Amino acid sequence: MTDFGHGMISRGLAKIIAKNSRFLAVNAQSNSANMGFNLVTQYPSADYICIDGPEARLAIADKFASAADIAKNFLSPKLNCDKIILTQGMNGCVTFEKDVGTKHIPVFTKTVIDTVGAGDAFLAVTSPLVAAGGLMEHVGFIGNAAGAMKVGIIGHRKSVEKIDLLKFVTALLK
Repeated sequence: MTDFGHGMISRGLAKIIAKNSRFLAVNAQSNSANMGFNLVTQYPSADYICIDGPEARLAIADKFASAADIAKNFLSPKLNCDKIILTQGMNGCVTFEKDVGTKHIPVFTKTVIDTVGAGDAFLAVTSPLVAAGGLMEHVGFIGNAAGAMKVGIIGHRKSVEKIDLLKFVTALLK
C-alpha cells in the first residue's frame, strides 16, 4: 500500500487495512503536500516497509544515524517489522531482514533523466518478491534494477516492463 499523505487514508482506515491484510507492504510518503506528517509509524504491523532515507529519518526523528542502524535498531523494533528496505537514490538501498541483518545494494546506473516514479517502481517490483519469501538482498538487487530502469524514463511515458527488467537483471548478473 502506498500512502501519499493526501488525507485519503485516515489512522482508523490504516488500522483496518493493517488488521485485515494477509500481507502488508507499506510505503508512507512524506512530501511537500503533507509537510512530513505522513509517517510510516502509523503502520505498526506491516510485513514489509519500503521508504526512502529522509522518510525513515523523519519517522525516528534522527538526522544522523546510518540507514543500516535506522532499519535494524529503530524501525524494526518500533514497528515490529522484520523486512525493511530504505532506498537511498544514487547511493542504492539498504535491506534489512531480522535474522540476516543489513546489506547495502549499490545503484545500477549513473544516468538519471527523471526520478519521478522510481520509488513506486521499486515498491511495485519488490512487494510481491517479499510476499513470496525472497531474500531481502535479492529483493533489493531486483528493486534497484527496476529503479535504474525507471530513472531512464521521462515521467510516466513508459512503465518498467517485466521482459525488459529480466533482460537488465540477466545482463547485470553476467
